[in-house]
Amino acid sequence: MNTLVKMLGLLMPCFLLFGSSAESWAASGRVCSSVTYPSSKSAANDIVFEFDKPYACGQFANGDVWVTPYPEATLTITSITPASAQGLNGFELNPSSKTKQGFDKRVPGYDATLTPSLPLNLSGVVSVVKAVSVPESTTACRPCLSHAAVLTVMAKPVANSETIFRPGYYGKTKVILGTDKITSKSLSKIPVGCCSETAKIPIGNIKARYQRVQLDHLENYTVRFIHPAENMPDYGGDIARDNAIYLIRMLMSDFKLDNADSKAALINYLQMAVDLRSMAENGATWPANGGHGNGRKLPILFAGWLLGDLGFQKAVALSSFSEDTQVYLSPVTNTPLYGRDCGSDYGAWKSTITGSGSSDCRDPYGRIDGGGWEIGQSYQYCCTAKPWKYTTLAVYLLGLQASWKSDTLFKYVERWVSSGALAKPDTCAPYNGVALDYGKLYGPAGAGTCIPGPGRWPEKHGINKDKGLYDSLLGEQVWLWYKTSN
Repeated sequence: MNTLVKMLGLLMPCFLLFGSSAESWAASGRVCSSVTYPSSKSAANDIVFEFDKPYACGQFANGDVWVTPYPEATLTITSITPASAQGLNGFELNPSSKTKQGFDKRVPGYDATLTPSLPLNLSGVVSVVKAVSVPESTTACRPCLSHAAVLTVMAKPVANSETIFRPGYYGKTKVILGTDKITSKSLSKIPVGCCSETAKIPIGNIKARYQRVQLDHLENYTVRFIHPAENMPDYGGDIARDNAIYLIRMLMSDFKLDNADSKAALINYLQMAVDLRSMAENGATWPANGGHGNGRKLPILFAGWLLGDLGFQKAVALSSFSEDTQVYLSPVTNTPLYGRDCGSDYGAWKSTITGSGSSDCRDPYGRIDGGGWEIGQSYQYCCTAKPWKYTTLAVYLLGLQASWKSDTLFKYVERWVSSGALAKPDTCAPYNGVALDYGKLYGPAGAGTCIPGPGRWPEKHGINKDKGLYDSLLGEQVWLWYKTSN
């Protein structure tokens, strides 16, 4: 059993069980008068839920706690510490907004009304998501949360809950999924001897990385502020690399599900996917925006494949992911190019002309990679190239290309690895250093066309071939093994 969570309470006297129904389980199971989620940093950050009396409780497969008022209808939480006060240490019930949050006043979209007052009477199935803020003296916090945990209130006891994933924390609709199908498919795709870097990522590291809830539902850059520092990295580049590399590590031949650490690592990773599914099903998106939104699609697809549940694939279709909108197939050259749609011709030129603005906008003329004067650099180099390479590799290894629904990302990655940035052929006039000449000597000549010229940045063609930050030596070794053995 996972030991992250401490359940403080009494063990009820044992009675005879009649089958495995919720009613019979309640007669002999554990009860809790309080539940503690320990902080990894400081006891002052421990999250403690106190109840008005003992209630039946248990743990889901990943160790998170459920509690139920059954056979009564209502459960009362009397206190949650650290206490919510002055816009810090907030909590929410079934978080359901991708733009508003009640966790911390320093995070954009703060809405104090999302944190209810205590004592709190709850019934039905409710996810209570509690956050612990970093000290208020840290005014420029990113992230602003240090710890977060989920307590799930269930209408009835959960029989055999150690084989059940915690319902996704986002939204009011809760899906109950079991762990029984995780052994139905072989995960062994890579011989462990292929790569010397394998030993540098122990299985226990994966278990620890995904042990705590991955709070990840706000849209665009604001999500970075609510990623709890004890639970997960704050930036999308790290998240995308981790979600791909740790999955690749679990596909190696030494990953055995009869090993406790391996099984716990996989369950924790899949729990993240269950949460991401709940977000996608309830309107959350991870659109293209620098490096913030990458890495969420892969775990959802993997979970659907492994568990044989079409709900994950449907969730993917309901949401929007950076990997699908930050690359595109040019209608002009039929070439996969980098860049998100910034809505206007000037939006793509702004960073070049003014030195500020988005540096991942696509070429409005569909000829070269986006990014303006930072073509082949900025977000294209720093924060997407390598995480996308490892994401593509994981998809290849699992044979999920068709499930991804588009091969544009894969074509782009192959091109970046083989030849770097694409800056020519380009028949558009370059920026001449004069802002007022926009639309006269360079820039648009009409809808989707440019003022002709010798090209904008031909000297950057081919730069940073197969380079990028947020890289992984294991990812590079497995890529080489895959390419030479397939």
